[in-house]
Amino acid sequence: MSARKALCWGFLVLSLATLGYAQIFGTVRVVVRDPQNFAVVNAQVTVRAKNSEWMQMAKTDGEGVALIPAVPIGDYHVLVSAQGFAAVTDRDIQVTSNKITPLQVQLAVGNVEQSVNVTEELPPVNPESSTTENLTSRSDIATTPDADRTGSLAMITNNVPGTFVMHDHLHSRGGHGITWQIDGVPVPNSNLATVGSQFDPKDVDYLETKRGGLGANYGDRSYGVFNVVPRSGFEGQRFGEFLATYGNYHQTNEYLNFGSHTNRLAYYGSLAGSRTDLGLERVDVPVLHDQSASFSGFTSLVYNPTPMNQLRFVGSSRRDHYHVPNTEADQAAGIRDIEIATDTFTNFTWVHTGGSGTLLTVSPYYHFNRGQYIGGKGDPIVTDDNRGSHYVGGYVNFEVTRGKHTFRVGTDLFREYDTQFFAITDNTLAKPIRAEHRQKLNADIESVFAEDSFRVTRWLTLNDGVRFERFSGILNEHSTSPRLGAAINVPYLGVFRGSYSRYYQHPQVSTISGPIIEFAAHQGFTFLPIPGERDEIWEVGWAIPIHGWTLDFDRFHNRTRNAVDHDVLGNSSLLLPLTIERGRVRAYESTLRSPQLFNRLRLHYSLSYMTAQGAGKITGGLTNFQPPKEGFFLLDHDQRVTLAAGSELSLPGRLWLSDTVIYGSGFLRGDGPHHMPHHTTLDLALGKNIGENLSLKLTALNVTNNLFLTGIDNSFAGTHYYAPREISVQLRYRFHY
Repeated sequence: MSARKALCWGFLVLSLATLGYAQIFGTVRVVVRDPQNFAVVNAQVTVRAKNSEWMQMAKTDGEGVALIPAVPIGDYHVLVSAQGFAAVTDRDIQVTSNKITPLQVQLAVGNVEQSVNVTEELPPVNPESSTTENLTSRSDIATTPDADRTGSLAMITNNVPGTFVMHDHLHSRGGHGITWQIDGVPVPNSNLATVGSQFDPKDVDYLETKRGGLGANYGDRSYGVFNVVPRSGFEGQRFGEFLATYGNYHQTNEYLNFGSHTNRLAYYGSLAGSRTDLGLERVDVPVLHDQSASFSGFTSLVYNPTPMNQLRFVGSSRRDHYHVPNTEADQAAGIRDIEIATDTFTNFTWVHTGGSGTLLTVSPYYHFNRGQYIGGKGDPIVTDDNRGSHYVGGYVNFEVTRGKHTFRVGTDLFREYDTQFFAITDNTLAKPIRAEHRQKLNADIESVFAEDSFRVTRWLTLNDGVRFERFSGILNEHSTSPRLGAAINVPYLGVFRGSYSRYYQHPQVSTISGPIIEFAAHQGFTFLPIPGERDEIWEVGWAIPIHGWTLDFDRFHNRTRNAVDHDVLGNSSLLLPLTIERGRVRAYESTLRSPQLFNRLRLHYSLSYMTAQGAGKITGGLTNFQPPKEGFFLLDHDQRVTLAAGSELSLPGRLWLSDTVIYGSGFLRGDGPHHMPHHTTLDLALGKNIGENLSLKLTALNVTNNLFLTGIDNSFAGTHYYAPREISVQLRYRFHY
């Protein structure tokens, strides 16, 4: 980096360091009125977390309004009290990031009525948000079959429409372009989706998923934002847990955590290790050469030096070792490919709450990931890939609420340093040919954004913004992306929302050049530089609250230029990026969540009807794929219907039972246009609490041992089979120290 550019970066960060807002927080706005609908001044408003000891208080101003910023994502009780009025009562709300959660209460005179009346029924969805979103809690993860296993993505695929794991990578809304955040801070990764989860699900307090109508501050990965709110230590005093799991295929998963808090400091840490003989998605019916092992550590620190300031630190490191699955022919030929993944990140956040609804945050971060693919000596074509990426940057954001407006402005910028060694050896010839290439590449990604939420009336909110992004790397690109949205709250009918958004997803920094291209040419491949993906999305939705039930529908249409996809090396999990001239994804989605029925039962589902298509030529990447000359063709992850439905039932004797039924109408057969047969799987979990500190859980996945293909001889995805039946038992021991 030149001295001038470094100076500019430093000046930009310092100039915006006075204005910031971390995306783990929302704001609660409580309006307090008396029986004549006059403002109640100096009323005490307390927001208290349901699942921890966190709480925050504020007084109402001259207009009877209390604004409580810096409320972490989650579920809360709101308590209101004022001198001369009725006793305090609770009101349940759910807070999401970068949104204001409104609540209006009317206090009765204390001598007349001992209660607090809510003047309007607040729906369990935010009536001012035009974003399509989900919130999954720690209790949801603990009871969903397989959701708390290290590396599992079930906390997403069982709750978020249009998501599934195919050839070991998460697909969301017909693509790979997703954003991971931890504690509201981005964890950048310009390469293709990581195998498995980047975070151990047992470290998650809440998972916030924003999948449509994204604000300008949420970046340009249009297929979804997965914001992990980690456990912080506010759950109790000097607590700890030890979990041990064992199952068939020699599956083991050990996990230890500990945490505590005072009035000013909270800390949390964990260690986890796992291994199994069924790691990556199998490529043949028998499970062959499929062992995997992982080890990880995680920590979270929250410190409040003053009531107006907060310091947050999150750090994690993990390493995964995979044997790449074999077919019977590969196994007999002595092929023994290996994949190793290393991932480390840290982020630090300074939060300063100001008066009049302002919040200051600065969030510098660092992320490192390395992917190593080590080809076996017995391979006909031996591939070795060793890529390491360092990301150094910062996220800055400003939010202020003035009257009917909530204004945000900020920046997200980072520099990426890539080193890569890539080699191919052709052993099919009498004299083997080997080509290899080493490279070091850098790139700058700079973004600025501004947006405003305007509460026009009590029933109409307009959300609009714009984001500018510049990429400087193997090529130079830039984009200006508008974001427009509206939310209409109609009594008795629910919340209607609509949005129009554009996105620019910058390209992968690492590329292929030198003798590798010459080698590829002999194999019938060509290589073109990879441009950035550009998306244009229309979306409408309708959230219907009915006596504690929440039913949500949405419809979106994504039109894409330079759609990012991948080519798979054989049946491995090594992905070579490519871009297709045009793409489109069209879908109907729906979710349902019930209240607790009969004090025992909860129900939920997530449903998607989707088509994912491409058209035109290959515009970037290493491939020999030739698309049809005219019209759209189906992509490998096109599955029309995806349904995940489940329930949690409390039983006598401190027992509980949960189930998940997953239905898929069938992925593409080869290169299409036909699809494979539909498939259905059933997962079960049975838990038993023994005393206060000990519990057992029995989990059975794919109970009927249903055998089906998730891909077969596809140009993009190879051939893969769904996992066979897995049965495991987990012991959980809680303790204090």
